[in-house]
Amino acid sequence: MEPIFLVHGERQYTYGKLIEDLNSKRRYSPYLYVEHNRPYEIFLSIIHSLVYDYSLELLDGDFSEQELENLGIEKHALSVTAEADMRICVKDTDDLFLRIKQNQKWTLTLYTSGTTGRPKKVSHSFHTLTRNIKVSDKFHGANWAFAYNPTHMAGLQVFFQALLNGNMMVYFFDEQPKNFPQLFEKYSITHISATATFYRNTVHYLNNLVFTGVRSIAFGGEKYDSALENVFKPIFPQAIIRNIYASTEAGSLFVARGDIFHIPESIQPYATIKENRLFIHRALLGASESLALDGEWFNTGDLVEQLDRFSFKFLSRQSDLINVGGYKVNPIEVENILMKVPGVVDALVKGKENSVTGMILVADIVKEHGIEEKELKKTIKQAASLQLQEWKVPRIITFVEEVLTTRTGKKARK
Repeated sequence: MEPIFLVHGERQYTYGKLIEDLNSKRRYSPYLYVEHNRPYEIFLSIIHSLVYDYSLELLDGDFSEQELENLGIEKHALSVTAEADMRICVKDTDDLFLRIKQNQKWTLTLYTSGTTGRPKKVSHSFHTLTRNIKVSDKFHGANWAFAYNPTHMAGLQVFFQALLNGNMMVYFFDEQPKNFPQLFEKYSITHISATATFYRNTVHYLNNLVFTGVRSIAFGGEKYDSALENVFKPIFPQAIIRNIYASTEAGSLFVARGDIFHIPESIQPYATIKENRLFIHRALLGASESLALDGEWFNTGDLVEQLDRFSFKFLSRQSDLINVGGYKVNPIEVENILMKVPGVVDALVKGKENSVTGMILVADIVKEHGIEEKELKKTIKQAASLQLQEWKVPRIITFVEEVLTTRTGKKARK
């Protein structure tokens, strides 16, 4: 049977099909803009750019015309294409991987999320995007649940990890969570990487099931949730659980078991913590004219707890802090308390404008089925009042079917 490259819904794309489409693709654009973020078209275009060694600017397929204008891109420019100077015929997967690694001037440009203003362009080389990709015989036969947006850093990390090992990817990102158990079984999933929010939306459908074939579960994109690790152990008894730190500006940097990150010896000179903020040396960053540097150092905007010289815990994004009457509140701290209340599946804490305190905290709660809302709301308020300072207690609690997420699958706090 021919090896499968990607499964998306009812469609399967083999590596043979990928090479066939690669060899027949003659025109290209410097912009990669695929409406609805169709993953096969995105992956095919990225691989084509690597084989032909031209730079590519990666855009979300659901960007509006206004959002494109904010990036300085006119929509008509997205349809302008050129023909490749030469014709390359890729023979097989070995030839494909060799050509990918031979690129010399290729770059892939991404945009930061823009939570503190206009999104910033960051251009990565093949090296900065794949510095932590592992190619090894131990990944032979691995099947990946692809649970990230394919146009963002976390998705690209899974893409390159799977591609360079000739693995199969099964696209989970736009699937209904109720279908996940069937996909795990049908495609013998061995590796999963996703946000904590994705996992919380999934776990309800995995109760009382066991998947012994899953060997690796990775958390990324959001703060690690240790409670989920305990929930997953009986469901995925053979899985090693990892926590990954990555950013659009620097790519993948740190890997942890649990919530304590250790800075590897190879990059210890290039990572430092000042006043509980994580700084990365420019040597580890992608190329950008718009990143603000403090000398040679980039402030990641991540607040951390330093445990010793080379280890830390992630606390929150600096931009996530909510000012309530002059007090800075970390919404993740509040969510962690709320999610310990029996009957609460997930929680999203955000700020709401208030004429007295500037902001008040509001909480969106996803509850277990069959739990009475009035009683649960009372229990949540009691738990918050007992365990949190007064200004950290949510004033408004709303029950929702699911928490809103951003394009990257993270909780949408804005």
